[in-house]
Amino acid sequence: MIKAYAAANGMQVLGEEYTPLGHTEYSTLVNKVVQAGPDAVFNTLNGDSNVAFFKQLKSAGVSAEAMPVLSVSVAEEEVKGIGVDNIAGHPVAWNYYQTTDTPANQAFVKAFKAAYGEDKVTSDPMQAGYNAVHLWAEAVKKAGTTEVEAVKKAAGGIALERPEGLVTIDGENQHLYKTARIGVIRPDGLIEQVWDSGEPIKPDPYLKGYSWAGGLAEE
Repeated sequence: MIKAYAAANGMQVLGEEYTPLGHTEYSTLVNKVVQAGPDAVFNTLNGDSNVAFFKQLKSAGVSAEAMPVLSVSVAEEEVKGIGVDNIAGHPVAWNYYQTTDTPANQAFVKAFKAAYGEDKVTSDPMQAGYNAVHLWAEAVKKAGTTEVEAVKKAAGGIALERPEGLVTIDGENQHLYKTARIGVIRPDGLIEQVWDSGEPIKPDPYLKGYSWAGGLAEE
């Protein structure tokens, strides 16, 4: 998907590397990145590997200003584990941040910290799990039963104002209309939104509506 999007938008991919889950030795990979000199890096690492990668990236003298690394699985909780000094300034992509400015999120964060401590942070995966329970409950109410097929049928069109904003279940594919957000990690460990899609995006899990993705769903 990344390569197809890049090719369709005039971007050149200078390198592509993969490592096993839990991998922690990134000096060779970091050297390859530095030598390639890309304008940016798209990071799909997960879990503890991000800790090692960003620490070794900083040790190599790579700054967020010179070579931003966009991550899609680093949220507020992961920032704490990586160490904010190692990752501040780098961008991330999610639908929600603790700093998301909605009345529902202000109440959500306040209740969360009251329950778990002022030093605890919320995150997109955490909020998404919270939302899922409420969306399921609304579908059950609408269906009048917990029977799976009946709940799935009733789910289409259900819309709720959640901490991230308005989310709506698409009856065709059971995915959510959600607002896309790009953020930058602040020196305090929280994430500041710098861009959003302006409105919830219709879910397209098989990329049928994107010309650059032709054929990907069949691969």
